[in-house]
Amino acid sequence: MSTTSVNSLHAAYREQRIQAYVFAWVAGYVDAHALLRFQVYASFMSGNTTRAGVEAVAGHSAEAALNLLAVLMFVAGAFLGAVLFYARQATSGFSSVVVALLLLIIDSVAGMVGIPPWLSVALLSTAMGSLNSGITRVGRQPINIGYVSGGLYKLAEHLALAYRRVPVENPTGLHDTHFHRAALLVAIWTMFLCGGISGALVERFVPAAGIWLAAAALACVLTVRGARTLAQNRKTPNAPFQ
Repeated sequence: MSTTSVNSLHAAYREQRIQAYVFAWVAGYVDAHALLRFQVYASFMSGNTTRAGVEAVAGHSAEAALNLLAVLMFVAGAFLGAVLFYARQATSGFSSVVVALLLLIIDSVAGMVGIPPWLSVALLSTAMGSLNSGITRVGRQPINIGYVSGGLYKLAEHLALAYRRVPVENPTGLHDTHFHRAALLVAIWTMFLCGGISGALVERFVPAAGIWLAAAALACVLTVRGARTLAQNRKTPNAPFQ
């Protein structure tokens, strides 16, 4: 493989990794925001499913319905993201992030004039479902930014395989080891945690900022991604938007 190709792969990996970190932070931030304001998660659907059952047994039908609404709208957002992904894979990740950003902006603007909690929960959950299609792997490591349990399981699996000295399947280079992939998953989990902390701090001290910070983070990613693609298109006029 030529030096140019290697550098290109490394640059693509760095970009994927940074995007995964930002998206994980956003998912944690929005989750904390939704939990503190509405007692519902925007991306943690296992929690919403459990709470729906608990609230139903307790006779709190409105609370149970709100949790189930979040699950339903998350699935709808994930469905939309998947449709975009398989419709045009060259633009899929970009399109699903744009959808997530627009939904966050709509929620923020509507929140300034006042909207019912159920509508905000619906917008936030749909946004997080769509965001999950924004990036599905870093290098050859599959990821799901909102599925923390799955990421922690994969982390433990890589450590176990490293302990057993089982080689990585289809490595991208000598650096691509089980420990390397485990470190990536730890970093993504850490960014989700930092997002949750950030969301809680903003909600406590600057509640007016609300979802605007998460929207700004996604806007930054899209701006950088768009600028890179435009620069590439100047070199290759017929290149698809990525």
